[in-house]
Amino acid sequence: MVDIHTHLLPEYDDGSQSVEETRKMLEVAEEGGTHTIVVTPHILDFSDYDRKNEILQKFELVKKIIKQDGRNIKVYLGGEIFLFPDTELNQVFSTINNNGKYALIEFGMRQIPDFVPQKLFDFVMAEYKPILAHPERYIPIIKNPLYAYKFANMGVALQVNSGSIMGIFGSSVKEVAHELMEHNCVHIIASDGHNTNSRTISLGLARKYVANTFGEEKAKILFETNPMKAIKGEDLIKEEPIPFDAVRKKLGTWDKLKQKFNLENIFG
Repeated sequence: MVDIHTHLLPEYDDGSQSVEETRKMLEVAEEGGTHTIVVTPHILDFSDYDRKNEILQKFELVKKIIKQDGRNIKVYLGGEIFLFPDTELNQVFSTINNNGKYALIEFGMRQIPDFVPQKLFDFVMAEYKPILAHPERYIPIIKNPLYAYKFANMGVALQVNSGSIMGIFGSSVKEVAHELMEHNCVHIIASDGHNTNSRTISLGLARKYVANTFGEEKAKILFETNPMKAIKGEDLIKEEPIPFDAVRKKLGTWDKLKQKFNLENIFG
């Protein structure tokens, strides 16, 4: 399997807290069937760009640990970029494998800021391929999954966490993850691994569950084919997203966004 969302850098963010924890996470990942990993440290504000040398040095340390332990794992560098109105994707860790295409993006869990739809659309128009990290965990999408459908329909790829599929973030998140799967609004499943227990890096159980629930073909695309395509900068395999017939809450906020940014042609 191929995991494009992990927090393996030791003592950098809220992921691995030591070299030994990184070593254990790599062991768990390999035992779970993962052979390719993208290391995606949190880039939470512009001060993190000043930590470029630290990120690169710790990424080299991860590769050194893999070599020392004889792991059959390839690693690539990326970042989990917290989106701001003036975010640019011009750093070596802004796009996965520095391919100038796929960027793993997040924003605050409690709301979809007004600038987000236009900013993501601007990335798409600039021929970037934004990947929205863990859409199933955002409160607006939990309340109304139509938001996720609209992101998918405008060309944003959606990456669901394996833990969400398995219910570690609660029943509401699991339910939304399943709804997004059923509506072809999931393009990649990744671990978002932070440790070896509560936020495990292992993908094995989730892949088995998805294969049993949604079929082996879909599991292969979500855990293997599409994440590898993201690393290579190739087009993902995407099915036409299925509209949500019923929504939990009126989309007043989204309607205001469309009016403010003149996004009728973007979101429909």
